[in-house]
Amino acid sequence: MTLFVLLIFAGFCPIAAAAELDPFPDVTFKVFSDFISNNFSSKISLATVLTVLFTLTSNPDLLNLHCRQQNPQNANERNQSVTGWMNALSRALSNHLEDDTKRLFHHSERQSYQTDERITNAMGIKLDALSKLLGLNPFQNGKFQQKLKPVDESIIHPIYVICPEALECETELCSGHYLNQNTRDRDIPQVTLIKGGKSFKNTHVLSGKCSKCDGIYYADHESAYQSPANKTRNKYYLNSAKYLKVGQNLWVDRIFSAAVVNGVYSFHASTSAFAEFWNETFQTKVSRRQVWHTFVQETIRKVAQASNTALELKDGLPIDEVTKHAFQQLGENGIVRSAENHFCSECTHDYKQTADRITGDDPAAVVGIDENQSVPGLTGPDADLATRDAAQARYDAENSMLIDQTSASTGAAPVKMVVLDGIVMGPTVCFYILILH
Repeated sequence: MTLFVLLIFAGFCPIAAAAELDPFPDVTFKVFSDFISNNFSSKISLATVLTVLFTLTSNPDLLNLHCRQQNPQNANERNQSVTGWMNALSRALSNHLEDDTKRLFHHSERQSYQTDERITNAMGIKLDALSKLLGLNPFQNGKFQQKLKPVDESIIHPIYVICPEALECETELCSGHYLNQNTRDRDIPQVTLIKGGKSFKNTHVLSGKCSKCDGIYYADHESAYQSPANKTRNKYYLNSAKYLKVGQNLWVDRIFSAAVVNGVYSFHASTSAFAEFWNETFQTKVSRRQVWHTFVQETIRKVAQASNTALELKDGLPIDEVTKHAFQQLGENGIVRSAENHFCSECTHDYKQTADRITGDDPAAVVGIDENQSVPGLTGPDADLATRDAAQARYDAENSMLIDQTSASTGAAPVKMVVLDGIVMGPTVCFYILILH
């Protein structure tokens, strides 16, 4: 009972993934560069340097434990310059760097440190010194100030620009003509990009244009005239697009769009339910319409890719018209070509005309609700019809054995169908029965 109450209470408490952050270490490049030159090999790569830097900034809890052990606060404690915590971090870093670990030492140092234990201790000393240089130390002059918190990396996150994937014009008439940047500086849209679960605001969106054929290239589609004489543009949906436009000011990567589709099919979630889940978990808010738009954009590309084709529609269609025309092109009158000659236990079952078990219970009884108590008879204007239907179902079930045997003897084809009721959490759905609605 207590657990049930807690579950109900938790349903009214949105859980957001937010935490206090420490600013990124404020150290000049010269000071940092001098430390790297003095402590590491001159042949160390930029990738290794950045790996060491982010290893320290990403482990504040370990550094808290390490620094606490270096600063005795009680009479029975002693200072340890190299702690087991820092040695554990050194071993993890060494396992990741593998042969590049030797770049953390000068040539003369490598001759002195022969055993793994001595190498680990030496690495620990270097990492400890670098952490102090970066200010990743909760103690000052032996006195505790405050625990280190996760480091805010928003100040150093990369700047993404959404632009066409095509390198040059891909029409046959242009023979690979280069693309001009098609957006004037003052008109460049600045949108929110959801990428890998993180959101990046003020992301610039660029388009390219071929000066020879006037074809326009975007990150998620291409737009070109049907013919030189016809000025009506067609829109070509790119199956390989990295980003999808799902709103006026919202773009998403294919990880997010795949998560939407997987959520709908694996959890039978509605677009409203997925939007609610996302908004209560992440800081970037999405609407039900944007989730639906994402679902449509992703599924039409999945179906088109499975059919080894690209969806081509008239440019400027609203999303409802897109689904309608996409089904006309890709649906093939309800036949999914990628599912031909495919049979698996998840999507293929023997034909069964009636249910395995139909009881003689009153049609008013509801399984799980009556709690094995007496259920009153069904009343109302259509009660007699429901009773008659239940009696007919029982009669059909009693006489269905002969029908099933006849179907089996004639080699009736198996049925390929999955019914989703939107409520029951069932097994995952076979990809090949993905049908574009």
